[in-house]
Amino acid sequence: MSFIAIDLDGTLLNNENEISEENIKAIKLAQENGVEVVISTGRAYFDVQKICGKSGILPFVIGTNGATIHSKDGECISSIAIPKIHVESIVKWLDVHDFYYEVFTEKNIFSLKEKRESFQNEINRLKRADLDEDTKELVSIAERQFDQFGYILVENSNDILQQNDEVFNILACSFDKNRLAEARKQFSNCNELMVVSSADHNIEITSRFASKGLALEKLVYLFNGSLDQSMAIGDSNNDISMFEKVGYSVAMGNAKDDIKALCSMSTLNNDENGVAYAINQYIDTFVVKK
Repeated sequence: MSFIAIDLDGTLLNNENEISEENIKAIKLAQENGVEVVISTGRAYFDVQKICGKSGILPFVIGTNGATIHSKDGECISSIAIPKIHVESIVKWLDVHDFYYEVFTEKNIFSLKEKRESFQNEINRLKRADLDEDTKELVSIAERQFDQFGYILVENSNDILQQNDEVFNILACSFDKNRLAEARKQFSNCNELMVVSSADHNIEITSRFASKGLALEKLVYLFNGSLDQSMAIGDSNNDISMFEKVGYSVAMGNAKDDIKALCSMSTLNNDENGVAYAINQYIDTFVVKK
């Protein structure tokens, strides 16, 4: 059995935060031909479930950068939380250094109301500025982040730390590269944590035992599949771990050159149905059609 693991933002989702009909058709074709499709994303499962339900597709879901795995019928197969002691230290450090951040649990995304308003104001200010095309795209990506489902806005970090749900992922944002580099260094120094990035304005923190690649490896093992015959499609730093696990790695056309250099091939961009193009090529080359 082979698997196709697909990132969401910048990959399966177009710039309108939607899954195109061409991509939906290709995913269903893969499933009809015995290939298991996996959505592998930094988003939480409940958000992915809403997106997939709207599109009428039923995949496995690797959520919160590999911290959770859900079956096609919604059963939680695996979950790896950030230890509570580290959740507290991460949140307090981000507070002291005035970052906008989001805390992902099984059911919700917590963020501070005041910091969210401040980050939205920064986005609005940048949108009015004379920016180069790359920065404009980065600002647009940051704003689309707020389209996620499940936000709970709270007044202070204690409202987050006092809730009992396990925390699977913490995302911190800044358009200041130096500040972001400082945060990455701070948390990368802890061998209990994994730090990746899904865009140039953020870092995402999970347990060191959680990554898209490790989750995909576990899922394929549980269902007696073959990583060598599987494919992963993505566009960002947080997709690298799954690129390293599969036989066929595909970078989106909108991915940066360093990501493309790591992959077996590149496809079209996320506004040109790049996922459909890659899936159709994979099926034509490697799958005996039913």
